Amino acid sequence: CLRMSSLGAFTLRSAVRANSALVASRVSPRICVPLRAATTLNDGANKTHDHSSHFKFERYFAAGMMPLIPAAYFIHGPVMDAALTIALTLHIHWGVQGVIADYARPFVIGDAAAKAARLGAYLISALLLGGLLHFNTNDVGITKAFEMVFSL
Repeated sequence: CLRMSSLGAFTLRSAVRANSALVASRVSPRICVPLRAATTLNDGANKTHDHSSHFKFERYFAAGMMPLIPAAYFIHGPVMDAALTIALTLHIHWGVQGVIADYARPFVIGDAAAKAARLGAYLISALLLGGLLHFNTNDVGITKAFEMVFSL
């Protein structure tokens, strides 16, 4: 009989605690914190944009470049030189940007160095484009240079 009364007191006590917790939860404001936010590092990357469409476009662009390289061996001229110059510059720029986005994050190397790295990607791409355009207009051009290299 003593055992039943202590069990009944335990059940009554836990019911009172549950009731007071329920009342407190209704009165107190709710704090909604996503579970993932507490476990994810703030790496400084922009999380508001979905980059999957850009990634798909890069893959399709790279696949579209595959016939351009062999075609440049057979078709020579300023139009093919310009197409190859633009395609190679874009492809290399996106690759350098991807490396910088992965390895030159602000929380790893600091804000100033991350900005300098992003600026460096654009500087490298501008120099590459300028150099290739200069080579196309003032020298033999990319396609003729490919032919000269492969004829060795």
